[in-house]
Amino acid sequence: MKRTFLILIVALLFPLVQATASVRCSDEVFLRRAYLTITGALPTPNQCTAFIDDQSADKREVLIDKLIQSELGLKYMQMRWGDILRIKSEFPSNLWPNGVQAYNRWIYEQLMNNVPYDKMVQRLLLSSGSNFRSGAANFYRGFQKRTSKNIYANINLLFLGNRECTDNGNLCFSQIKYKSTKEWKEEIVYLDIHKKQPYQDVVLEDGTKLYLRADSDWRTTYVEWLTSPSNRRFAEVMVNRMWYWVFGRGIVHEPDNWHPDNKPSNPAMLKNLTDRFIDSKFDLRALMKMILLSEQFNSLPAPDGGYLPQRLPAEVIVDAIATVTGTWSTYTSRVPEPFTVYPPRTRSTHLGDATVSSSELELFGKVSRDVSLESQRNNTITSRQLLYLMNSSVLENNIRRSPVLQRIYIDSPDIETIANKITLLTLSRRATRSEIDIYKKHMDKNQLPLMEVAIDIMWMQINSNEFLYNH
Repeated sequence: MKRTFLILIVALLFPLVQATASVRCSDEVFLRRAYLTITGALPTPNQCTAFIDDQSADKREVLIDKLIQSELGLKYMQMRWGDILRIKSEFPSNLWPNGVQAYNRWIYEQLMNNVPYDKMVQRLLLSSGSNFRSGAANFYRGFQKRTSKNIYANINLLFLGNRECTDNGNLCFSQIKYKSTKEWKEEIVYLDIHKKQPYQDVVLEDGTKLYLRADSDWRTTYVEWLTSPSNRRFAEVMVNRMWYWVFGRGIVHEPDNWHPDNKPSNPAMLKNLTDRFIDSKFDLRALMKMILLSEQFNSLPAPDGGYLPQRLPAEVIVDAIATVTGTWSTYTSRVPEPFTVYPPRTRSTHLGDATVSSSELELFGKVSRDVSLESQRNNTITSRQLLYLMNSSVLENNIRRSPVLQRIYIDSPDIETIANKITLLTLSRRATRSEIDIYKKHMDKNQLPLMEVAIDIMWMQINSNEFLYNH
């Protein structure tokens, strides 16, 4: 490839902040933004042209409804939950591949059936049984220290945003026990309901007193309080987390660090969204749709509250490059029992196990799932990533041998057609007149064949901010 071509097209790279006031974004920008946010995948060229050419007034809302309920949308949300629930077959969660599979299936079923958030959390925290057959029971297995204090601290972090616990609510989880079976790596989570009652009542940070009854599941008392509509923090934390998943920054930021000195940036908006979330009976799809139809999501990047460009997560970047080049990585689990080979063309967003990885995923910052903090995912661009994109022989070979690019070349009579097809594929829009003119000048100046220019265009666009960022 002509490395000098990078200098030639620097002016085409997407400026990350380009507006001084919030302006409604174009259909092309909205389409790409919605697909990447909801599904973690690029729209196909056919999906792009269909949406761009659609004149329906409600097409954005229709698209959001479709994507949220799609298989890609459900699997990408499953990945989000898997990150904070630390779904991993090896250290430190040590869930084992069978447990990982059961846990992911349980999460997927909750999302597919749109189980209300409060009911989903209740099912998770009141779970028990075999780690292979009761997916939610893996929540209580993924701890190095299986103490009630450690379990309770993680619950407080996940659902109340508290990084430090000062009350004795952990007593509600002191009945949890574990036992193995004759099946390899199977473990049963159960309760010792005949355990002697603690000598003191449970007093939570807000002053709430919980009374633990003999011969009963003490978790129930706490979970009923936690998921009650009157416990606004429970709803607020989920609203804020969903906002963070969409925009890359929480109304309270970090999204899992709530304390008096970390105030929400927009208290009125947080209150309004929380009220509507509670009124919807904790409908997660309705909450996501509400945020995706907000003025902030529908606006161009701007310093006054418009959409904030975000570098794509590691899994999304790797899948996007695989999609446009047509060359996919093969994933295997290094855990020997049972050894797992993932089917060809498996998306990295669908792996479901942090133990399974690749050098590209590690390069772009795939999360380790060692902790339940959102901050474990680092989406900043680095010099190593840029050097890989510009100079990797693996990436260059994938582009040169791309079956996708070969089909585009065969079906395209001229540079304008090629430019439009590649730009729809990578950037979800048609090429501009000025871009086409630059490509023509580049071809004529260097006396390049059409295929070589097509290779340069794809390589340049993969290196552009417009490709690497959700904007």
